[in-house]
Amino acid sequence: MNLFSTIRSIIVVTCVTLLLASSALAGVSSKAVQEVAELVFRRGGKEATEMGLETITRKVELLAARYGDEGLRAARRVGPRTFHIVEQAGDQGRQAVRLLARYGDDAAWVAAKGNRLAIASRLGDDAAEAMIRHGEVAEPLLNALGEPAAKALKEVSSQNGRRLAMLAEDGTLGQWGHTDQLLGVIGRYGDRAMDFIWKNKAGLAVGTALVAFLANPEPFIDGTVQLGGKVTENVAQPVAHEMAKSTNWTTVLPAFAVVLAAVAAFRMWLHKPRAA
Repeated sequence: MNLFSTIRSIIVVTCVTLLLASSALAGVSSKAVQEVAELVFRRGGKEATEMGLETITRKVELLAARYGDEGLRAARRVGPRTFHIVEQAGDQGRQAVRLLARYGDDAAWVAAKGNRLAIASRLGDDAAEAMIRHGEVAEPLLNALGEPAAKALKEVSSQNGRRLAMLAEDGTLGQWGHTDQLLGVIGRYGDRAMDFIWKNKAGLAVGTALVAFLANPEPFIDGTVQLGGKVTENVAQPVAHEMAKSTNWTTVLPAFAVVLAAVAAFRMWLHKPRAA
C-alpha cells in the first residue's frame, strides 16, 4: 500500500512538472530552443564543448521555461556564461536575464553581482546603463546620489564619469550643495555641462556663481556668459528683483529704521566729549 502511494505521488509530481513546463514554454517553440542551443554550442568555445550539446539544450529549455523569449535572447547573446550568471542571481534572475538579453556581454559585469542587480532594480534602466558604461566608477555614485546620478552618468563619457566621481569623492559636490540640480544639468547637457563644471571648479565654488549657472546653464556652457561680472548683470539682478517683490516691506522698513537710529546714537556717544 505504501509502495503504491509512493509511486502514485511520483507520477503526480512528474505530470504536474511536465504540465508546468509545457505551459511556460507555450510561447517558445521547441525549434527555437534547439536553434539557440546549437548556436551556443557552436560559438561557446571550450566551455560549451565541455558541457556538451545535450546539457546546453536542457539549460536553454529551463531558461525558456522560466523567462520566455528573453531567456533565449540572453543565451544567444552571452553564450554559456548565461546559465551560471542567472543561477547565481537567484531571486534576481529575471533582472539578470533582462539585462543580458538587452545589453549582451556588456551587462555581464552588472548581472554577475547581486548588489549591482539590486541597484539596477531600485533605480531602473538608467542605473543599469550607467554601470555598464562606467564600470566600478558608477557604483558608489549611484549608491550615494541615486537616480539623479544615474541620469547624469548615462549622458557623459568615461572621462567625465571619472571627473564626476572625483568631485563626489573629494567632497566638492557636498560643499557646493544643490547636488540634485547640478546632476540634473549634467543629465540634460551631458559632456558639455561636465566639461564646463570641471574647467570652472574654482569659480563655481562661489555660491552666487553656482546659483547663476544652475538658474540658466546654457549661456555659460555655450560661452556667451562668463563666470564673474556678467553673473550679477544677467542673473543676480533678476533674482534680487524677485526677492524684492516677495519681501514684506511693512515689516522690514521699520526694523531697518530702528537699526539706523541705533547706529547713529552709538556714533554720537563715541564722539561725545568725556569728562577729565
